[in-house]
Amino acid sequence: MSSKKNKISSMAAALAVALAPVPASSIVHHDVPISRYSTSTLSLQDVKDSVAYLPIDEATSYMLNLAERMKLHRANLRVEWEEKQIPIILKNQKKETQEGFESLYRHIAVCASFVEAARVALKSVPESNAKLRKEIVAFARSAAALRYTIEDILSFIESTHVPKKTSDADLGVTADQVHALIRSEHKKLGLEDPTFH
Repeated sequence: MSSKKNKISSMAAALAVALAPVPASSIVHHDVPISRYSTSTLSLQDVKDSVAYLPIDEATSYMLNLAERMKLHRANLRVEWEEKQIPIILKNQKKETQEGFESLYRHIAVCASFVEAARVALKSVPESNAKLRKEIVAFARSAAALRYTIEDILSFIESTHVPKKTSDADLGVTADQVHALIRSEHKKLGLEDPTFH
């Protein structure tokens, strides 16, 4: 069995007993309560690609909170880009920023593992345990939300660059031909004749 399958199986086993993984590297500078019944906190340092296990409801909330924070970063990134209107080139950023963006790719993989672990866990949790099944699904959705948000950030950064493949080939169509096509489509749809400036 591969290392990835072992990790997913371990996560699935934890989910089956209402413990859910969160990316440990995301809690480097944040204190996370270990239990709602305890005042103890867990503070981790330098734990790249590791996970920490929290009660499933806390892990779900934590992942959703992380996704919301990432959405704010995405919005701030867009505002900054709109002011400057230049491509975002990661290699031109500070080393800490570059490392932060590199960790986003790892977080995508970790979130995918969380969703896969939830699928495996749902197979082992009986239908009669509806509450736990619902919590596992909610956790998987929170992991998917975080993954989507991170992918959206990376996609936005890519969209600030000129497309890699462009074409200067002449389409061989004149403006009059395009106008004629648009007029015929309007006529077919029963719309009024368009005007062109």
